Amino acid sequence: MKMRKILLLVVVVLLIGFYSQAKADEISEKVLQLKDKIVEIQNKGKLGFRNFAVCSKIFTFASYVPLKETKVKQGGELLIYFEPANLFTNKIDGRYDIWLTQDMIVQTEGGKLLLDKKDALVHRYNTASPVLDLYCKNTLTVGNLPPGKYVFKAVLHDKLKDAHASKSIVFEVVK
Repeated sequence: MKMRKILLLVVVVLLIGFYSQAKADEISEKVLQLKDKIVEIQNKGKLGFRNFAVCSKIFTFASYVPLKETKVKQGGELLIYFEPANLFTNKIDGRYDIWLTQDMIVQTEGGKLLLDKKDALVHRYNTASPVLDLYCKNTLTVGNLPPGKYVFKAVLHDKLKDAHASKSIVFEVVK
């Protein structure tokens, strides 16, 4: 009799575990379906920028300290944070593919080109789950640039969508 109770208890525990795993799998599938819907909506949107900011520190996605004034000390570093908006994701055979490059351009306020770095950033991902939260970090040493105002321009290239977008910000080098 005691053995039957133990056996019954083991069967109940196994069934509960099976049910819990089945429920977890069902929830995971629903989450993936929602992510696929987000990818579908983003793929229809125009490539662009979110949260473009000059920062004193950048930690990770959506975790950064923006500067109140876009001033950088001579010899210091210009830190730029942004999130690509509406990056195209190609889904093939259950895999998700993203391919983004970014150029960095620096000019004087008068338009003289000081830096034109093609493919300063390259993000190429082929994953089993869609990448929904992507951020970019640009670090530029201003070196011995004389004090004054300059323009930093980021140019995104979505290689899969054949689209591009740009965003500029004026910063000042101070002594």
